[in-house]
Amino acid sequence: MADLSLMRLIDHTLLKPYSTLEDVRRVFNEAVSFGCHSICVNPVYVSLARSLVDDAGAYLKVCSVIDFPFGSMDTESRVQAIVRAAANGADEVDVVAPITLVKSSRWAEVARDLRRVVRAAHGEGLVIKVIVEDAYTTRDEKLKLYETVATSGADFIKTSTGFEDREYASSIGNMPGAQADNVRLMAEVANRYNPSLGIKAAGGIRTLRQVQELLEASGRPPDPSRFRIGTSAAASIWRDLSSGRA
Repeated sequence: MADLSLMRLIDHTLLKPYSTLEDVRRVFNEAVSFGCHSICVNPVYVSLARSLVDDAGAYLKVCSVIDFPFGSMDTESRVQAIVRAAANGADEVDVVAPITLVKSSRWAEVARDLRRVVRAAHGEGLVIKVIVEDAYTTRDEKLKLYETVATSGADFIKTSTGFEDREYASSIGNMPGAQADNVRLMAEVANRYNPSLGIKAAGGIRTLRQVQELLEASGRPPDPSRFRIGTSAAASIWRDLSSGRA
């Protein structure tokens, strides 16, 4: 029998800039039907997602992205966006790391920013995931950024936005999206500095086989408090599970 409980690891995602109200309703219905953990939407749709969940009495979290997809806002703007997301009904936020500071090696500022946004999220009762955008960083930058996230108090570290610049990624020898090697490295760093840190893999995940490979690479149990998958292809993964394909 297929292990359909893997669907509870999924944050079913709708982040395209041309997404409509009807798209939000469709993704909500899919997330409920498939047994996903959350619906993840842009800030403009958080209130709608909250009302859909509440009206249906669904066990489904509402997640909002923050400073997405560039990670280029100043810290106080990021904090204000987190507070607004909470006021509009978010349960969780996925915040892009301050990539411009990372690429400038301004590590003390990166650490201060992340501690501040984590404190703001936790002050609002939110789960916070920090997106490190793996396609944009060298191995040395990854090691430093993973450590910084692990020591920030964040609940999760997340691989990518799914909106990476492929040309830039290629220029520094990276592939876009969730890569098992990066997830393994995240796990190694997290286990050294913060073993309770959850891992979220996102970006280009469309098959059950990818989910299984990334879960294995994380070294985490199949528990949504420890491991998540961010994907807009929940329906495809559901079909793989239902048919027994791996």
